[in-house]
Amino acid sequence: MARAMKDKSCLLSEEVLTKYRIELLVKGSVVIAPQMLFTQDDIARIDQLQAEIPEEEVREGDAGDLHSVFVQRVRVDPPGHAPSNVSGTASGQIMELLESRDRSFALRKIFGASADYVVRRCQMHRMPPGSFIGIHLDAASDPDFEYSVIVQLARDFDGGEFVVHPTGYEQHVFRPPFGAVLVTTCKVRHEVKPVSSGERRSLVYFCSKRSGVNRRIIEGSNARP
Repeated sequence: MARAMKDKSCLLSEEVLTKYRIELLVKGSVVIAPQMLFTQDDIARIDQLQAEIPEEEVREGDAGDLHSVFVQRVRVDPPGHAPSNVSGTASGQIMELLESRDRSFALRKIFGASADYVVRRCQMHRMPPGSFIGIHLDAASDPDFEYSVIVQLARDFDGGEFVVHPTGYEQHVFRPPFGAVLVTTCKVRHEVKPVSSGERRSLVYFCSKRSGVNRRIIEGSNARP
């Protein structure tokens, strides 16, 4: 897998990385074209590994936001604890793929960072018709989340647009194609609109300069970890 990424990394020239970096800086979100960060072999491997990970239905987010999405946990980041992979070998193999040297280097350049970022949380999302993710702020789950990286794993579905709300009035709508990667800041609210047909599937992970425990404080006894 690392070799496959290296063979494709020639497409990620300094010029291309700078272009993506500027767009992320200006707009807060950027779509990286298919085959740039993840090859078809990478995506096939992720699909193979995710079949070994248990799935749960999530209807409420960390801050009480409403969702309807099926989630497979790869790496978790509960309050008061350091990030850790879920049990089983599949999660570790997925994380090894995500944290390959070439891929980490490319993302570091796009983020404009001088050092590699830590992946604090990672999960798979499956969204059949009627599924949605309500408006929320990723930083509500972990105040150290800086960027989310979303890999599109499905081809044939309608609806399910990723909508970013940088202000109370403005919005940016994204529908990345299969194999594309959407990078967006965790400091703005966003949502995924209801899926109307087919099945939307994605791999989502959250990056931070900071390792260590999740510093989120749970308020109230009914708050979700």
